[in-house]
Amino acid sequence: MKVVELMNKNVITCHPSEKLNTILNKLELFKIAGMPVVDKGRLVGMISQSDILKGIKSGSIGELSVADVMTSNVVTVPPTESAILVAKLMVEKHINRIPIVDNDKVVGIVTRGDIIKAVAECG
Repeated sequence: MKVVELMNKNVITCHPSEKLNTILNKLELFKIAGMPVVDKGRLVGMISQSDILKGIKSGSIGELSVADVMTSNVVTVPPTESAILVAKLMVEKHINRIPIVDNDKVVGIVTRGDIIKAVAECG
């Protein structure tokens, strides 16, 4: 199974300059735990609830921006990648979501939940 078959194509993203309190509202509104950070159409990082919690320890949530706490070294895969490889990457790298990138543009996202759902539906 290719990752394109199970990825979420409606990707919620944010900008590096957005404040963390805005991001917390987005996470709650869309019922997600993290999102890609995009600047001028290009993926520049990922932000998750755990990144925000780490950031809160070092400053005020109203003052910190996404760029202050995001993960910059992001694991990505193309839409043609196998779902099995994506699952292995998640386990090896201890990550919960992987952006799917095609021609330097985020075209989808796969979470651990998406992988589990796909396995359950195949079994």
